This record gives sequence, C-alpha cells and structure tokens, in this order.
Amino acid sequence: MQKQGVSLAEAARRLGVSQSTLYVAVQKGQISAFRRYGRTVISTGALRDYQVRQRPTTPYRL
Repeated sequence: MQKQGVSLAEAARRLGVSQSTLYVAVQKGQISAFRRYGRTVISTGALRDYQVRQRPTTPYRL
C-alpha cells in the first residue's frame, strides 16, 4: 500500500502559501513529508493537521 499525498506545489496552492514557505516548514519539521520518486510529497493527513495548527485563534467566544 502506498501513502497518499500531494506534491509540494499542490500543497502550497491548497494552503495559499508559496512553495518556498512550505519547503521551509518541511525543513523545520512543522509539516511531515516523504520522498517518492525523488520528489517531496506531503500526505493529505499531514496537510490537514498543518492547516488546523495554522488557523488563527480568536480571543472571542461565540
């Protein structure tokens, strides 16, 4: 079974950040990635986790 994931370029597009910003996050360990056929791939689960952690928090209660 292969891991499911998206390319670094696609992940950056989905997050609305540049590829270089996302690459730095991968290097810092803020988002996990793996290599497939010589390319950096981010699993869909890691992408969702990163999105949740990067959401701005608000001091107001709804």
